[in-house]
Amino acid sequence: MRYTTSTRPRSGFTLIELLVVIAIIAILIGLLLPAVQKVREAAARMKCQNNIKQLGLALHMHHQDYERFPSAYQNRTDLPSGNFYRWSVLAMLTPYLEQTNLYRQLDLNSSLYDNSSGVVVRPQHVQWVSQTVPLFLCPSDRGQPIQTGWAPSNYVVCSGSGLNGGVNTNTDGLFFIDSRVRMTDITDGTSNTAAMAEQILGAGTPAAPATVARPFEIREIYAWVPTAPTLDLTTCNSASGQADRGSRWADGASTSTLYNHFLTPNSTNSDCFSRFAGWKAARSRHTGGANVLLADGSVRFVTNSISSVTWAALGSRAGGEVLQDF
Repeated sequence: MRYTTSTRPRSGFTLIELLVVIAIIAILIGLLLPAVQKVREAAARMKCQNNIKQLGLALHMHHQDYERFPSAYQNRTDLPSGNFYRWSVLAMLTPYLEQTNLYRQLDLNSSLYDNSSGVVVRPQHVQWVSQTVPLFLCPSDRGQPIQTGWAPSNYVVCSGSGLNGGVNTNTDGLFFIDSRVRMTDITDGTSNTAAMAEQILGAGTPAAPATVARPFEIREIYAWVPTAPTLDLTTCNSASGQADRGSRWADGASTSTLYNHFLTPNSTNSDCFSRFAGWKAARSRHTGGANVLLADGSVRFVTNSISSVTWAALGSRAGGEVLQDF
């Protein structure tokens, strides 16, 4: 019997072919990653919209119970340190947000701060104001505590157009110090009036210049001009900066849970505050704009390109403006 041996070479990949395959796989992965990121961001944006929608429902339930919206914060003359009562709208909404246990612990019958020996959080509140509430956080942002002893929020209530120099009292929006705004006060129409929007959380780093070049730093910090009774862009653009924006969901102060419509969404001008006034834009990490809750409970994604006139009109409750499409 004769055995024959095949002289045909074995088939296999050459080095060049292997490199080509690897290159093709790398290209496919490069094409796939942006698509995956877009899907993730779309899901995060939808979750964010759902969060702010729930906050809108809570605002309506509060209005149903009290026949008004909550104040941005109150000056309580009936309490010691009543001018530091300062509980935020978010704190007032906790019983309507499946946060009943937290609401029971907050002791909203006492001031948030005690100024008898410097402005400090009252001891009975310390544990609870540091509790993270997932509903108050947009999944597109970092969601991490910015200041020790506090938990942050990405959602802020609208104090108005900001066209009065940013003054925080008697504003033309739904929420200001000691406000008691009712649905019937919104003569511009509830579908034409902003109630809440998003903010980007601060970096939580030491103070930085307000005029830094990189846009994300402009968005994360705010200019601080403590003694200014009203604001102007020249002063704000040359002031020092702070990086604790949004750090305190429990505090009704402008730097934490308020915004207005003087600056358009994600403005390249830095936000600016004094002890008496504030300009804070709606800001988000979503591409191209930010989610806005209207007073009728609906949520709109408003783009950065909205005109400043339309945006300011959307911030007021009774300005009588005729809004363009947004």
